[in-house]
Amino acid sequence: MSEENMTIPETENRVEQETQDSRAAQIETLNQQAREHLAASAWEAALNAYRQVHALQEEAGDVAGQAEALNNIASVYLARKEWAQALEILEPARRMLQERGDQEAEATTLNNIASAYNGLGDWPKAAEIYEAALAIREAQGDLEGQAKTLRNLAIIYAQHGNPTRAKSYLNKALQLARKAKSRDLVGIIRATLSQLPRFKH
Repeated sequence: MSEENMTIPETENRVEQETQDSRAAQIETLNQQAREHLAASAWEAALNAYRQVHALQEEAGDVAGQAEALNNIASVYLARKEWAQALEILEPARRMLQERGDQEAEATTLNNIASAYNGLGDWPKAAEIYEAALAIREAQGDLEGQAKTLRNLAIIYAQHGNPTRAKSYLNKALQLARKAKSRDLVGIIRATLSQLPRFKH
């Protein structure tokens, strides 16, 4: 093989790498902008930035990146309490992740789906989906993820007249958060425990 022929793929690889680096930089910038817009409750601007991220990930054929972008788009709808719109975004993301076998990201998506169902008033469905997310996180040994999901389940049961079950979930969540050495999460769970008597049901 001639030297001339050997330089062609090297050039193509370099151009491809530069394109990937440029795309990654754009995505990082857009995600940062979206977070800033969210902090300012500038919903449409945040949605626009996240949609641009999704388009870039789609162009790159990055399934995990697309699903992450869809979750971020849905998070805006969840923040606005637009539950049905969030579900329209999250269900396709879940299917993508199931097909890919990305269970960690699927568990995150399931948590968001459960939040949407709870917002719609279908708390039994929300609890069922949180349990599915919990099963995945238990199988993966994700202590912090388990603690977060158990706290979400506890809140649902506290809101719907089962404070005993809620307290049991929170105590288990607290143990897991301590094992994970997540001080912030330990503080959040303790605060939820202290608020149990004030939950409306």
